[in-house]
Amino acid sequence: MNRVPPGPPRPGATGGEAWLRIERFPEIDLDTLPANPSPPDVWQDRAACFGIDPDLFFPVSEDEAGPALTFCGSCRIREECLAWALKNGERYGVWGGLTEQQRRRLARQVA
Repeated sequence: MNRVPPGPPRPGATGGEAWLRIERFPEIDLDTLPANPSPPDVWQDRAACFGIDPDLFFPVSEDEAGPALTFCGSCRIREECLAWALKNGERYGVWGGLTEQQRRRLARQVA
């Protein structure tokens, strides 16, 4: 786990908390993810994946996740989606730009 020097605290954070970045996922700052994400029915119509065949986001293998990850890479609500998946333990599919295996790795590194 790679801790970054303390920066401005996120809303609701107690003093002295450091921003947390994970070595394998340096682009993800867990402290900036929404603490209480709304359910998908609130934001999915603004997602880059809206209207796309849902099967694309449930690949059979990690190797087949590329097209879904491409949509996520251009999505303006990616953080909300990832926060929802992490908070609710979504076990399957691509959420917030991470595959199920990547989310499991992330959860293990944070624990």
